[in-house]
Amino acid sequence: MVRSGAVALATCGLAAALALPSPASARNAWLEDWASRAQIALDAADPAAEPFDAPVKLVIEPRPVRTPSAEEKRVSDETIALYDATIGANTATSYLWAGIETGNPLTRDESYRWDSLDDAGLFDAGRRAKTIAELQALGVFNLRIGLSGHRIDLDDAASWAEHDALIRDFAGAGVNLSLDLHHFGVEDRFRTLTADGRTDHARSYYLHPEWPGYFARFAREAYRRYAGDVKAVTLINEPETTVGFNSEMWHGGYPGWGDPRHHVVYVERAFAIATAAVKARLAIEIEAAKQGRRPLYMHTEAAVFKPGRPEFNRFLRFFPSDLILGKAWLFDADPAALANTPPAALAKRWALTPPAERTSLDWAVARYVGAGGSEGERAQRRDRLAEMIATLQHAHAELKRVTAKTMRADTLFGVDYYAHNEDRGTSGDWLSPEPQLYAAQVAAGERAGLYRAIVAYYDRYRLPIVIGETGTPFYAYGARWHAQMLLEQAQAMAQGVPMLGHVMYPLIDTWGWETALSVPKDRTTVNTGGLLDLTLAPRPYVDVLLRALDSRTAAATAAEPESAVQ
Repeated sequence: MVRSGAVALATCGLAAALALPSPASARNAWLEDWASRAQIALDAADPAAEPFDAPVKLVIEPRPVRTPSAEEKRVSDETIALYDATIGANTATSYLWAGIETGNPLTRDESYRWDSLDDAGLFDAGRRAKTIAELQALGVFNLRIGLSGHRIDLDDAASWAEHDALIRDFAGAGVNLSLDLHHFGVEDRFRTLTADGRTDHARSYYLHPEWPGYFARFAREAYRRYAGDVKAVTLINEPETTVGFNSEMWHGGYPGWGDPRHHVVYVERAFAIATAAVKARLAIEIEAAKQGRRPLYMHTEAAVFKPGRPEFNRFLRFFPSDLILGKAWLFDADPAALANTPPAALAKRWALTPPAERTSLDWAVARYVGAGGSEGERAQRRDRLAEMIATLQHAHAELKRVTAKTMRADTLFGVDYYAHNEDRGTSGDWLSPEPQLYAAQVAAGERAGLYRAIVAYYDRYRLPIVIGETGTPFYAYGARWHAQMLLEQAQAMAQGVPMLGHVMYPLIDTWGWETALSVPKDRTTVNTGGLLDLTLAPRPYVDVLLRALDSRTAAATAAEPESAVQ
């Protein structure tokens, strides 16, 4: 319901889309109802008035959503039922989340370790209690939170104590937690040194041969400890960001985005992270079976679009998630045939394949094997790529053999979207990330926007969607930003995309993201994107936004609840 002083709700061209209810919209009828009221409010509004806390009328051309196969629908429906039983269904309370920033990478020069949980003061019991009280006062009961993995030693049980207290306090207060097991930082133990004391980057961090196995052990122990306190698990937060930013921003920035070795290292990191994720999933499933539990997973990814960079848009932005979630091209690859094909023939195949017909495997072969060097060096990389493909295929097969599940089972896809995810427009000009400019940028065709991102990732992975992160440091327009994002979610839902959640991120102001955590904290400034400021005072826009999200109509007409899922 639109109330005096609340957000003047608007629409994203929803009138036609919402006229024909879909199964997806039927299960979140409260959001459909909210969006319908938005249309009425917008149509009645004075066109000359544009309150700063109101979204802007934005007509987005609907895009066709691919009909899922029977198997895809079965997997999706089972995940939706698990979410409903675990978190709830068809209310704003079950849909809305917050998230706590948990980034902990080393900086580009390896001189400083970020620890966002510590920066937020959440290892302090008193500050943690106040944070929980403010979260509850807002009426938000779902929270993404991660672990500062570098503070934990698997060989020292006492090193878990501060995280034990953290998780216990939030869960004990009735907060539904989704736990990030790996959020942007690799433990110091995986920094390998050369004889002269420098970092051997080719064998350090994600490229350390022992890291995937360690992460699987870490994941199993974390789940063993916290399974009774957490509702969902994220294995690797934003894998494409993790892979790409480690080439420039974090853990020594090796080898650099402009370095000719970048794509080679990119592919190797992507396979390492994917192998770690699949091994970790298997380890968790084994532990869950012992405890008689069924975990829910949230796979998050930064939804980035770069006009003028078709290779990024077609391949790179999806590549790590393809490997983790097991796209068909990975399973269709024949490592033995690849290893027996001369590098020159592989290069010729890429050149002769029309661009529109090139697959992600074609891209990986071209950019990894064909990255220069002698014929012998290219042959070595070819053999290495074949080995990485075979290893990952085996990990996926082992998961299926042991658990009868794939990486897509019981998995939500988290589309993480901020205005700065699209930093350049189709004209090539820089796009200001200020929320009051967003609608005009989308309308002008300069920005793709959230709706198109949702459709792109849903069509590729066919998993139920949550908005895993979204927010703005321009908090005067915070209510507008989130309402605008919710309206685009309603349009996607009306066209058949199963939308399950919206994570307002971060809960508390953070440091360092204007430099992407690439330099020490004392060289950064505060990012004012939080629902709470650094004193833990709530920003006024949050109450304005949440009071506008009325789910009473949907609640009154809700279907009978699904049977409980343990």
